[in-house]
Amino acid sequence: MKARFTTALFALGLLMIVFACSTMDDKTLATIDGVSISMDDFTAQNPASRFADKDHDYIDGKVDDFVRKELFSTVALKEGLADNPDIQAKKEKAEKRQMLQYVYTKAIMESIINDEYLKELYDRSGTELNARHILLQFQGTSRSRSERTKVQALALMGQINDRLSKGESFEALASEFTDDPSGKTNGGDLGWFGWGKMVGPFQETAFKLNPGEVSDVVETSFGYHIIKLEAKREVERGSFEEEKNSLRQQASKEKGPELGQKANQFLEDQKKNAGFEVMTGNVHDFFMIYEKSSFKQGTMDDIMQKLNFAAPLFKLKGEELGSEWVINELKTLDDGQKPRFNSENQLLSILDQMVTQFLIVDYGYDQKYDQDKEFADKINDLVGRYAYDAFMAKEINENLKPTEDELVAFYDANKDKKYLDKKKVQVREIFVKDSLLAVALRKRVDAGEVLDVLARRYTERKATKEDGGLLPPFQEGRYGQMGKTAFSMTAGEIQGPIKLGNGYSIIKLEDTLPEGPKPYEKVKGRVRTEIVSELRSKRTEEVYNNLKKDYSVKVNYAAAHAFYDAAASK
Repeated sequence: MKARFTTALFALGLLMIVFACSTMDDKTLATIDGVSISMDDFTAQNPASRFADKDHDYIDGKVDDFVRKELFSTVALKEGLADNPDIQAKKEKAEKRQMLQYVYTKAIMESIINDEYLKELYDRSGTELNARHILLQFQGTSRSRSERTKVQALALMGQINDRLSKGESFEALASEFTDDPSGKTNGGDLGWFGWGKMVGPFQETAFKLNPGEVSDVVETSFGYHIIKLEAKREVERGSFEEEKNSLRQQASKEKGPELGQKANQFLEDQKKNAGFEVMTGNVHDFFMIYEKSSFKQGTMDDIMQKLNFAAPLFKLKGEELGSEWVINELKTLDDGQKPRFNSENQLLSILDQMVTQFLIVDYGYDQKYDQDKEFADKINDLVGRYAYDAFMAKEINENLKPTEDELVAFYDANKDKKYLDKKKVQVREIFVKDSLLAVALRKRVDAGEVLDVLARRYTERKATKEDGGLLPPFQEGRYGQMGKTAFSMTAGEIQGPIKLGNGYSIIKLEDTLPEGPKPYEKVKGRVRTEIVSELRSKRTEEVYNNLKKDYSVKVNYAAAHAFYDAAASK
């Protein structure tokens, strides 16, 4: 009966686990108090490439780490740790940084790189081409060493086209004429390439060709090209949404100059609309006072507080502003980020940058970008991370201070495994670079002269000269052949000259130190680090297990297994 009862309980427990997991689909990694954690959140931080050849136990460990962190973050936020003044100060700094980037994305990038353009890139990215080309450079083209003029290059392209039309091989003509160094040996072969890999006009033309077709003459920054398309193929890729970020990065490179022009115009417009005007006379007066002062080593806000310069430095939005404005703005920066200056031009440049950043952030709030879900989610994620760090400091890392008795006990329990010192030898050496001198010195040692006395006079290893050539004890594997010889010697034995690097060693074995534990005082710091690490892990697990009693935590390991197994099979 007892066996049946145990089996029944086991079956019931298994049924409950299966039922609990069955309430979560493959898109849900876990739930904490009924709130879902998506698989996407987990896989975004743990891409499939990191799990290649890993078993389910490894995956489960990473899932546990992730869910534990999510639970601690949840508890931290519920306990109000995010309202801590330090975290609020961090949030303010982070929000400013994020707003600078967000304004660039919304006001500049998206005006040039919109979804329609990205969709066009996506459609093209599904195809790769295999092509050949003939390149003729001329004076002024990128990386050109050619002395031909543009007119001469175009005339030569005409001759090549004429020969192509008469049936000559494209590959042979490429080997004969192309200025592409690799094309000389492979008949102009470019291999397989996708959209975004070639310069604009070249790829625009190449992607319009059908296999076997030859293009008209195409001009790029590298010169004139004739392109022959050999083949096309479709490539495997994710959905448009999955590829969107990488497509945006690719588009940013292609549209770099246009984005730069748009950004510069945007910044100039913001400063003009705000009536920004530097009061150069006052800035000059401030700098002259600064030059005569003794306050030249601090940060900009520190210097301004000490000089107490009252006159305004610039006009902005109808106000005259100066030191007080600068000091307040710099409060949002960490000390290591605060600017310093040592010239009037640097001062002017810093003022311009500070006002520009202020106007960009101000523009973002005027446009209510802070109310966008994407922006708010980023800030919330950061606050969650700060709250998690505060939770770890308070609940896990606080008072992890082992006593001296605990340190000694840990050392004694682990000294033969963790702190073992391998066998070592200690030798006294005369090291010289001249082979004849080395032979002569060995003869003098054999004749009865004391090796350490000779070492103090002749050795060229400066670090050991005062100690009569005594080297610190060393393990096997050091000092090449000299080290190997030392480990075969007996105490008092002398060997050499032995070739070592750019010189020669004459050595005497002073002592052999047997294998054994390193002294406690020598490894005390390492002992402290390792015991604290163990204590931290133990406390983390205890806190996690206690919290799971108050917060219903369910983990869908099967979904993680399915995701990574599917990725591996591909």
